[in-house]
Amino acid sequence: MKKLLALFVVVLGFSAVSFGQANIATASSSATIVTALNVQKTTDMNFGNILRVNATGGTVVLSPAGSPTPSSADLTVLGGAPTAAVFTVNGTANSTYSITTNSADITLTGAGTAAGDDMKLGTFTLAATTGTVSALTSGSATGVLLSGTAVLNMGATLTVKGTQLPGVYTNATGLIVTVNYN
Repeated sequence: MKKLLALFVVVLGFSAVSFGQANIATASSSATIVTALNVQKTTDMNFGNILRVNATGGTVVLSPAGSPTPSSADLTVLGGAPTAAVFTVNGTANSTYSITTNSADITLTGAGTAAGDDMKLGTFTLAATTGTVSALTSGSATGVLLSGTAVLNMGATLTVKGTQLPGVYTNATGLIVTVNYN
């Protein structure tokens, strides 16, 4: 009987230990502080000097490479240093970002003899010379900051009326670019 009792105590002791065993897992924690994302305008957009030959008017498309192309023979670009707008985006290397710009036309107003006259600027386009960027859709695009930088060239389409007065047309604040990390 004592042997049976001793055997019972030993079996009970082992079973209590096996039921009381805990499975343990550990996880580590981490955090990464990223470089603040910023965008800077490097170059303003300039369509150059445009000659309105007839009273028809039309459009001039400025490519992201800075090349202006009139829509018809009624308009001619006569130099004047045409340039696409250039923006530099800096942040954490290989991060994705989103960019938004005007989805609606902006207005360029005339000065001097052209005061009170205006032209519309719209149909914005983007191309990356550093990093990547997708095509603009409704004023939005995405890209990758290769080596922490994206250099973006922006073109647009300028509408010139057949009655457009000679003069300088500007909009100092209407072309807005906003970037965010994705």
